[in-house]
Amino acid sequence: FGYVFRKEWVKPYESLLGMLWKFTQMNRLPGHSVVTQLCSRPTDPYEGIAITDVDVKRVARLLGIAQFKVRAGIGKSAKDASPFFRHCTSCMALGYHCRLYQYERHFYCPIHRLPLRAECCRCGRPSAYWLDAQLLDAPFRCRHCGAYYSHLYGTTPKLWSNTLATAKKRTALSRITHGRSMPVADTGAPICLYAQERKVGTQHSRSAGSVKAFE
Repeated sequence: FGYVFRKEWVKPYESLLGMLWKFTQMNRLPGHSVVTQLCSRPTDPYEGIAITDVDVKRVARLLGIAQFKVRAGIGKSAKDASPFFRHCTSCMALGYHCRLYQYERHFYCPIHRLPLRAECCRCGRPSAYWLDAQLLDAPFRCRHCGAYYSHLYGTTPKLWSNTLATAKKRTALSRITHGRSMPVADTGAPICLYAQERKVGTQHSRSAGSVKAFE
């Protein structure tokens, strides 16, 4: 296709949306032109498609990566898969979106120990996790108001940063794939990542807005 995309830009557990945002931004492509290339059947780019409906082989060829990486970026269907885009604001500053964040069983980012958000910090609206022109036109930004999801408000994400450079960060992500809580290095206490673990101290955590509520 003549587009620019490097295999090393795909980080462990990265969502397909994160890959497509990098692809769109690097090649300065309009969202509607990318959506039409995600599946073989005719698609209205403004209606879009579910991320699970993409043509894996076609997308792998578009990005120049292996098909298993595309499948990994899509993830498995689950009852607790959120219909809204969920993110960590610090991960957004690094141009990274983990596919695991889309499962509502997870409440915290295991890398930065921050609560996962489904709404924009500026306008307060959630964005549908749906591949359409509007979403792909706003890489790492809110589809409604255009504000960056980054905790560094108004700054462009560092797309080429080595987000998962340390073994500690990679281990933190791999732990939640096996249903474990994440240990907090500073206190030795676990942050609860699952609903059944979150029952204790939920109300307190909401009012205090602190990880310490789970200690």
